[in-house]
Amino acid sequence: MIDGGAPLLELLAARPGERVLDLGAGTGTLTRAIADAGAHVVGIDASPAMLAEARRAHPELDFRVGRGEALEFEREFEAVFSNATLHWIHDAGAVARGVRRALVPGGRFVAEFGGHGNVAAVLAAVNHALDALALDGVPHPFSPWYFPRLGAYASLLEAHGFDVASAWSFPRPSPMPDRDGQSGIAAWLDVFARDLVLSPPDETRGRFTTLVEEHARPALFRDGTWWIDYVRLRIVATVPD
Repeated sequence: MIDGGAPLLELLAARPGERVLDLGAGTGTLTRAIADAGAHVVGIDASPAMLAEARRAHPELDFRVGRGEALEFEREFEAVFSNATLHWIHDAGAVARGVRRALVPGGRFVAEFGGHGNVAAVLAAVNHALDALALDGVPHPFSPWYFPRLGAYASLLEAHGFDVASAWSFPRPSPMPDRDGQSGIAAWLDVFARDLVLSPPDETRGRFTTLVEEHARPALFRDGTWWIDYVRLRIVATVPD
């Protein structure tokens, strides 16, 4: 399922025959959609496990292990596409240099990822729980992602030779239902902050989750469902001809 990636695919508007790099391809769902538009697409991701799943699902597509801050392509693509990946990479300057180098003159960079304020209520609840438990050896404050302000990221791209054609920052609260005996917020942490969830000792882990839930509930729980407070940054930038 494409779900939240559909608007970004529309913005990319991949054309038959053009070459597209999918940066952060994951399990290949959006890579497949780009290929279905007729483009020649290469999907890269830092996770061999995810790419193994992508190759099983889409064996005819080109998937490669690679990191966004270490791209080695030289003027090979008309477009670079990235969805929900760049907030995992702190060296945004290296990403920008690599993406620009990968694009032909006139090429475009279409991306969406977490922006300033993304999951702020989740992080506040997590850090409240870490404060209360005073755990040794657990990263604190917990904030492992890169969530830039819109203006700062647009300026970074311009400093690396892009023309920023359009840029948006917008809230996109998303439901996270309870599952497998977990609250929605605990399930979210289990997916996106697995190392943190496993950091507290076994005897403390349940208390940690309870504290997170209690602190986050007023902001994130309504109508029987947990809502994760996403803020997304969406960018379209081009390389001058």
